[in-house]
Amino acid sequence: MPDEPRTRPAPAASDAPDRAVLRRVAGAALLGSALEWYDYFLFGAAAALVFGEVFFPSQDPTVAVLLSLATFGAGFVARPVGAVVFGRIGDKHGRRPALVATVLVMGLATTAMALIPSHATIGVGAPALLVITRLLQGMGSGAEYSGASVFAVEYAPPNRRGLYGSLSAAGVYLGMVLSSAAVLLVTAVTTDEQFASWGWRLPFLASLVLVAMGLWIRVRLDETPEFEREIAVDDDTAPGPLRTVLRTQWRSMVLVAALVAAPLALSHLYQVFALSYLDEKGYSPGIGTLGLVIAGFTVMITAPLAGLASDRFGRRPVLMAGAGFAIAFAFPFFWLVDTGRPGLAVLAMAIAQGGSVGIAFGVQGVLLSELFSTGARYSGAAISREAAAVVFGGFAPFLAVALSTTAGGAPWPVALYVIGLGLITLIGGWFAPETARRGLAGSRPPTAGPIEGDTASPAR
Repeated sequence: MPDEPRTRPAPAASDAPDRAVLRRVAGAALLGSALEWYDYFLFGAAAALVFGEVFFPSQDPTVAVLLSLATFGAGFVARPVGAVVFGRIGDKHGRRPALVATVLVMGLATTAMALIPSHATIGVGAPALLVITRLLQGMGSGAEYSGASVFAVEYAPPNRRGLYGSLSAAGVYLGMVLSSAAVLLVTAVTTDEQFASWGWRLPFLASLVLVAMGLWIRVRLDETPEFEREIAVDDDTAPGPLRTVLRTQWRSMVLVAALVAAPLALSHLYQVFALSYLDEKGYSPGIGTLGLVIAGFTVMITAPLAGLASDRFGRRPVLMAGAGFAIAFAFPFFWLVDTGRPGLAVLAMAIAQGGSVGIAFGVQGVLLSELFSTGARYSGAAISREAAAVVFGGFAPFLAVALSTTAGGAPWPVALYVIGLGLITLIGGWFAPETARRGLAGSRPPTAGPIEGDTASPAR
């Protein structure tokens, strides 16, 4: 079992925030994440549809797509760095300032992407600038999802932590819907040549407006009571959050890597690789984008339902159900797409995202929050998840294209890859502790002092 920090009983109902505060927290978890992840998914869509032509011109379209998707993956390399930097801010100075900072970093980097000249204009400087802004975007995203989940879970009533933790997952996919809808709108009113020339830049410029909205949402929030109690008894001589998680909670970090393997990799595979695969099969760009929009709405339903189910039945069985669905649907996804019928292709994308990703993703936020102690929760959740993102997530679209290419365009190696990812998460769920009916690890009830053995002793 992972080395879980000592837990306290869940706080009494009288200690819980009032409903008005909880509504604001829920709205911030959903809308704040949506506005920020609009930026991230917009890059993924553009990488699959147009960046190969604009920034990586090549006589071989497959090589251009591979280079474009490799740039998409480069952002994942920066995510652990962002997790360390913003995780420390979140654990030492507050969850709110860290979340405000991630909005600024991601939003400004995305807006800057809209202003980068093409390769035809400035040569190799164009892809270099694209990589730099992508790395900055990756740093911001490295602490966004985990931080938003931690914020919501620490505010949530004990019997609704799963639901509140799932709202940031639903917000991520609301961001995907917004970015996909923006691309769909621009492609509908421009020709292919206009979209490749200047049309793709418009959704990136719109990010500046969304940054302002995201800041307005987050600066209005108060710090979580959980963090306020932690900071009130903080010992300046205590080790920092990074040292804490690496020395005393490293087993939880390894476990998290397995738990998030399938939802992390498959979310990007079914968003980014699916677009290039549909394009290869002769579907118009609008079909793939429409599929992403419908798939996003599907996850916005299945993720909160999974969170609710985890409050009732436990985290482990719901997570394992999501991993099992991913395994079962690996081959049917490609069977439906390969029919050449747009309706079935869109259905495949919706089912894959809603079931293979949405169920496991809906439980991920609360699990990450419950496995780490309050004083290192932001860092532990963010670093472990984003380190796993480098291994499993960032280069999943690139690997999928490479596997399919080596098989002459056949999808069966990609389906086997999906099954392997599902098995990793299934095994992780089997060995994970059940945390649904425990108090948050290492938490301090009101007026409490430090917890003896706060981060060293396993909870039982």
